[in-house]
Amino acid sequence: MRKNIYIILVVLSVCSLYLFETYVLTPATEDSRESLLKQYKTLQRYERVVQGAGITEAEVTALITAMKNLDKRLINEKSDFLASARMQREISDLTGKTGLTVSTVRPLNAVKQNNYSVIPVYFEGNGTIRQMSDFLKLVETNLLLLKIDKLSLNITNMQKPDDLKFKIQISGLNKV
Repeated sequence: MRKNIYIILVVLSVCSLYLFETYVLTPATEDSRESLLKQYKTLQRYERVVQGAGITEAEVTALITAMKNLDKRLINEKSDFLASARMQREISDLTGKTGLTVSTVRPLNAVKQNNYSVIPVYFEGNGTIRQMSDFLKLVETNLLLLKIDKLSLNITNMQKPDDLKFKIQISGLNKV
């Protein structure tokens, strides 16, 4: 009889141990695992933010330097009329360097934007594809900050597709 009681106690102990593990330890382990995973993801997010802070600082410093250099590329004339004349002179120089033939150059009305005036110049003429390509490269690398607002290219002769007729509107910024 005593032996049966011991066996029953051992079986009850094993069953209670199994039930304790199944209903208490396993859910607690899962909750702990989920909590640790959530905290780990939060920690990774914070690490990325801290690593990105150094990059952002460097980018802001580079942006400030670029803004200082940008002021050097503006048209520094006292009036919009003088700025327009400077733009026309720059366009004439660029087209002369590339060999484009300009038939019309026309200044357009300046547009005020905050502390700047946008000085547009419209011109049209003709030339080859190579000349046009060289002109666009010169506009991009010019000392002045120039922006091509409108560009229209047409083939003038179907037998010579290299001959183009162009209409371009370019603008520059003048500090008020």
